[in-house]
Amino acid sequence: MADLAQVYPWLDEAAAGVEAAVLTRIHVALEEAVANAALHGFPDGRVGHITLRVDCLSDSLVLQIEDDGIPFDPTSAAVRKAASCLDDIDPGGWGLGLIRAFATSIAYERGGGHNHLTMHFRLKPEKTA
Repeated sequence: MADLAQVYPWLDEAAAGVEAAVLTRIHVALEEAVANAALHGFPDGRVGHITLRVDCLSDSLVLQIEDDGIPFDPTSAAVRKAASCLDDIDPGGWGLGLIRAFATSIAYERGGGHNHLTMHFRLKPEKTA
């Protein structure tokens, strides 16, 4: 978790020129994915590794997150439902919903003892007919 502070400058450099509103959504999704992997993927204080990759394409940005933590598929996990009133709101547990809301698409696979999460973000609005 201590290395999470290094993620923003790395992403900002890799995504230079991306519109600020889009970059903010990418920041949130990336932070949630990395924090989930770090907090939940390595139980009992086990040391693990998380690797990040980014590809900036002409109309999209692709983030790949790989970790050697316990298996977890965020594409099939239940998303927390919105509370019906303020008294029912508990902190935490909103990360998967944010990732799904901000990424254009997400994909997961498990292979070689690693979780592989790929998130795509559209950088330009879709054209309408």
